[in-house]
Amino acid sequence: MGFWHTGYAEFHEPTGLGEYVYTPPPPVRYACEHCSQSFLDLEALRKHQFEQHPVRQPALLLRGKPVGALPQLLMTPLAPSDVLVEDAASCLLNGKPLPVARLGPQLAAMRHEYVEVELSNQGATTRCLLDFKVADEAHLAGVEAAFLRLARDRLLNIQAVSRFNDDCRAFASAMPYCDGISHYLYGVMAKERAPDSGLKHEEYIQRFLRSSEELSGFDRPLARSVRSLVAFHFNQFDDAEYLAPEGALRHAAGAFAGLLQGLPWHFDEAFSPVPGSAVEDLLTDQDTLQILSDASHGLVGLKTRADELLAHLRRAPASGYDHMKRMLLACEALAARDEPASHAEARKLARALAGKPDTSAWASAMLERLSTP
Repeated sequence: MGFWHTGYAEFHEPTGLGEYVYTPPPPVRYACEHCSQSFLDLEALRKHQFEQHPVRQPALLLRGKPVGALPQLLMTPLAPSDVLVEDAASCLLNGKPLPVARLGPQLAAMRHEYVEVELSNQGATTRCLLDFKVADEAHLAGVEAAFLRLARDRLLNIQAVSRFNDDCRAFASAMPYCDGISHYLYGVMAKERAPDSGLKHEEYIQRFLRSSEELSGFDRPLARSVRSLVAFHFNQFDDAEYLAPEGALRHAAGAFAGLLQGLPWHFDEAFSPVPGSAVEDLLTDQDTLQILSDASHGLVGLKTRADELLAHLRRAPASGYDHMKRMLLACEALAARDEPASHAEARKLARALAGKPDTSAWASAMLERLSTP
């Protein structure tokens, strides 16, 4: 095929083209939606928004704890003051608009509902699911009375837990409360290797975890005490301190939490709690009782008992959650002594914990203390 043309160019001169000068368009700028600034690239815009206009995620807190992504079971009624909303400008309750200030009273009135709470601000939205299965107050009290009868006997075995379960059968709406307590008691027997429990030692971990999960919906002193002991065992010291009543457990949890933040043992004087009740004695396993007793000493007492603490550490299994607590106590006691041999032993313990995420800050601080004359 030849070159196509219409003949138009043969009879017309081009006009205007010589005057045209191409001007490139201005560079694209990315404007910030929150202010008047603009930027040459998206990365600069993102950096500006992150630093100058940070978006905070709305949060719903119940009894001081944030509600997570999973449905939260509530077995005891909320008070309006138990409900706290943070960083939310609007609220939907089951899809219907509700003033944020009215959310607390609305949730406090619920007993047997499954609800979705949606909290929003300019840049973020949080959705929470709440499952209200509030037990009858008389049933909750009945479970606690049955537990007190068990505690008064000061004997924990399979038969005692079976009697407790039988006593609670009349309290149908509070059976999850009974189940949570029973799982913990079975866990204590497994942990202490009670010969008649029929449970393997390692089963206590699942029993403890299941107990804490079952009791999480109950804001009752007994439920909080059990959950605080479970948290303390698993070295979740902040949770244990928050949940525990005033006493030896709260004191020890606070002390261990301070150590994990890199602080030294910060009690000079011994802590002298009121002697434990039958309930506390029944709930607390023997290993935890020993650790709480050791942790009640101030720095002077720890220092004088360093050899005993080291012996406790060496006699106990070289693994498990309690081993870390014993290592921390023994190391702090040895470091408090003004003896090269004790300091050498303390360095050995600190190095053994230096590579673990939970104890690395403490170990670094301890090794630095021991290197300073």
